[in-house]
Amino acid sequence: MTDQSPRVSELAPIKLALVARKLQPKLALALSEPIAIVGMAHRFPGGGDTPEAFWELLRNGKDAISTIPSSRWNIDDYYDPTPGTPGKMYTRHGAFIQGVEDFDPGFFGISPREAARMDPHQRLLLEVTWEALERAGIAATGLKGSSTGVFVGMMNEDFSHLMNDATQIDLHTASGSGLSVAAGRLAYILGLQGPTMAVDAACSSSLVTVHLACQSLRTYECDLALAGGISLILSPLTAVVNCAMRMLSQKGRCSTFDAAADGFVRGEGCGMLVLKRLSDAIADRDPILALIRGSATNHSGQSSGLTVPNGNALAKVMRAALRAGGVEPGQLSYLEAHGTGTAIGDPIEMEALGRVYGQERPREDPIVVGSVKTNIGHTEGAAGVAGIIKVVLALQNEEIPAHLNLETPNPNIRWDELPVTVPKGRVAWPRGQKRRIAGVTAFGFNGTNAHVLIEEAPAGELPSASSTPSAQVLVLSAKTPPALRELAQQYVNGFASGALRHAPFPDICFTASTGRVAFPHRVAVVASGHEEASRRLSGFLRDEETPGVRSGSGRQRSRIAFLFGGQGTERAGWGRQLFESEPIFRDAVLKCERALACPLVPALFPQEGKASAPLAPSVALPGLLALQCGLVHLWKGWGIEPSAVLGSGTGEYAAACAAGVFSWEEGVKLVAALGAQLERLPLGAELAVEEFARLGEVLLGFPEVCLVGIDGGGRGVFSGARASVEALQAELARLGVRSEVSNGPHAMSPAGWKSVREAAGAAARAVVHQRPQVPWVSTVTGQVLESPGAEYWQGAPGGPSRPAAALLALGEMGVGAHVEIGPGAGLTAWGKRVRPAPELHWVPSLRADSDGREALLEGFAELVAAGTEVAWPDFYHGQQHAKVVLPTSRFQRSRYWFDPPQASASKKQGAPPEVLEGDLDALAGQLALLEELSDEQAQALLESLKGAG
Repeated sequence: MTDQSPRVSELAPIKLALVARKLQPKLALALSEPIAIVGMAHRFPGGGDTPEAFWELLRNGKDAISTIPSSRWNIDDYYDPTPGTPGKMYTRHGAFIQGVEDFDPGFFGISPREAARMDPHQRLLLEVTWEALERAGIAATGLKGSSTGVFVGMMNEDFSHLMNDATQIDLHTASGSGLSVAAGRLAYILGLQGPTMAVDAACSSSLVTVHLACQSLRTYECDLALAGGISLILSPLTAVVNCAMRMLSQKGRCSTFDAAADGFVRGEGCGMLVLKRLSDAIADRDPILALIRGSATNHSGQSSGLTVPNGNALAKVMRAALRAGGVEPGQLSYLEAHGTGTAIGDPIEMEALGRVYGQERPREDPIVVGSVKTNIGHTEGAAGVAGIIKVVLALQNEEIPAHLNLETPNPNIRWDELPVTVPKGRVAWPRGQKRRIAGVTAFGFNGTNAHVLIEEAPAGELPSASSTPSAQVLVLSAKTPPALRELAQQYVNGFASGALRHAPFPDICFTASTGRVAFPHRVAVVASGHEEASRRLSGFLRDEETPGVRSGSGRQRSRIAFLFGGQGTERAGWGRQLFESEPIFRDAVLKCERALACPLVPALFPQEGKASAPLAPSVALPGLLALQCGLVHLWKGWGIEPSAVLGSGTGEYAAACAAGVFSWEEGVKLVAALGAQLERLPLGAELAVEEFARLGEVLLGFPEVCLVGIDGGGRGVFSGARASVEALQAELARLGVRSEVSNGPHAMSPAGWKSVREAAGAAARAVVHQRPQVPWVSTVTGQVLESPGAEYWQGAPGGPSRPAAALLALGEMGVGAHVEIGPGAGLTAWGKRVRPAPELHWVPSLRADSDGREALLEGFAELVAAGTEVAWPDFYHGQQHAKVVLPTSRFQRSRYWFDPPQASASKKQGAPPEVLEGDLDALAGQLALLEELSDEQAQALLESLKGAG
């Protein structure tokens, strides 16, 4: 209900009518908003499976007419060259789509049995609509529950003609056929809740659906609309009917406007448009292909015959479309005619358009008229949308393709008086100061007329942000591994010679991520441009280990743990790129600096080329926590949420912050106090030890040495007085344990470490500790902390086995992906030793101090490839990208068709011999085979099994 609803409900109907009449001019203005075509896909004869391929057919002046294939029916059974022969057709020609018997039911969650009972019209509509949404940069799953409208034009029910045996009927028969279900299944599969309808207006069906979709958008009945049509030739009966009416061409060509025109050739086709209000399309940065300025429909009324067009009505519907779009007749430069190539229809249509568009048009500026039917035949229920798609392609390519089969102009058309021209060759149609507008006409043999005005897309490209980082993540996904490889090859081909070469690479990555459904099988590529992405995808296709490429099935979406280190942080410069390029990271670091109330950023990120002294603990520890704070906020901003956290050494403070025990501002103050206490300890040494988890018994003899953290190589770091550290090193050498001693800024013996922690615990008592919002696994206790308090920070350090126990506890919680939050990859290296399972994922955030963003994106790519769901709009927050047209999903089709029943043989013989032979237990396990058995066959098999027993 709007804010005006209560006031409207109080008005008497007569008063409401008066208000509506007064507001009618304003309403007309509101209803004139152009509708943007933001996506389109189709299947047309001659291999026109994509707009690019269809344009090549049009541009090269080819037709797709062929003899009727044997896969449809045996033409010799129905052909007779003599018109009027009962039950026969006098033509052998048509224009056909390849592979209508094939389908990929698993892609749409449809069972094989149901797929075999589905009208191919429904199946093809599903595929083409999915592709149209993908070409529009719209992820289909994001439309679930939306008010998206579905408007499908179709007129033939050939599939039901084939289902002429009652034994073929099953529970899927009703939903598998019928015009209404074609639109309803689309809405059902996609979860759409807008207006949904199938329209049978004969040959004008799909143009009527476009008109209805535009009306629905302009009245805000829906915010997105799918409009198009489909027609398949599956049965000979419709052609027999057409021949009985003398509608089809004997010579097998659509010779529109030609003196020898003798009817049309039937063609197959399916086209779908994705439509939005122009204001919404601009706001969403959609790829605007063209605009629908106006549209109208009407009926011929009484004419010389029901199936004969009425010139006055045609002119009337054209004028209505002009008024609806606020367009003057002189603004049009091209008309896509219905042009069926009939002796009666062609002159009537040409006279009507001349009456409307020829007024006051100079002869030297004739309007160009053509018809796509000369290329692909009359696609009947899809004819109107086929004309629109041809016009859109002509606008995009700035060229009108040739109109075929015109040798001798029809003498019944007043060529000398009408300011029209029919192009026998290609005609340039460049963008200029005058807006290019075209009209598309359709009329059905039931008398329904439609006219739609198409205008070129607005000039100018949407600018991309100049601050977009160079490293990008390109994510491709598919439902099966073969489909993923096919898709990757499409991108490699596109980068080499296709349209992808000219699209900005960041826009390609943006569209691939935000405008596609994330399927289980994935490959994620980190690259800076087209060539690098192409090389890395090529490596993936060769099954090579390629840097910057991560792939996975994504079926097992692992729980994620954040790991926080606290060792090896004295160097400055880590995260500089992220601080400069990622606002989320920068804001989080600055928040910590403000909480500390002293300069932190200059120490963390000194000027390039300027040598910096090692950071003191009072700066290094809060600096590390600030970096960790920035990384946590950045990962979460990309939709990467932890299911658990773990900290090592001083990294436990960051883990506590990430778990929500206390705020990052409070945490940075605590570690600053801790660092100040550490600086008071005497000088000492450190010992880096591999496989340190097994040293519990050894350390009992060295009470002055303490485990303080894990270094960048995954080794345990022990600290103490130099003499104690060297004594431990000698003992480890005797035991065959490798270790490395180095100078340490402070001797953190157990006693010294305890005193430092006691001071930290005293400071922590001033901070309110909350219960962790995500599980926090302690490396001091090796267990999950339920309700930590200030006393936790003053306890003695845990033994060397406790960190390993903590990591194993993560495994028991189902954690399969580990993200190291901080500089280096020490926890990553250590974790791989403790949990070496190949299915686990270990992701460092910062690998070096100079490649912050690229390293982070490689880890991000690994998580995405492993199945992690990402908040892509947040990932691209603050960046300005435009959607671009990308390769669409690759369907893995197989034949799904019904075979003629052989009930009599089944009843006499029972199950087929091949079913009864061999190991029956093994055959019973072949579910796919059993699913194909009829009830009679299954009964016979059961009886044979009983007899065998």
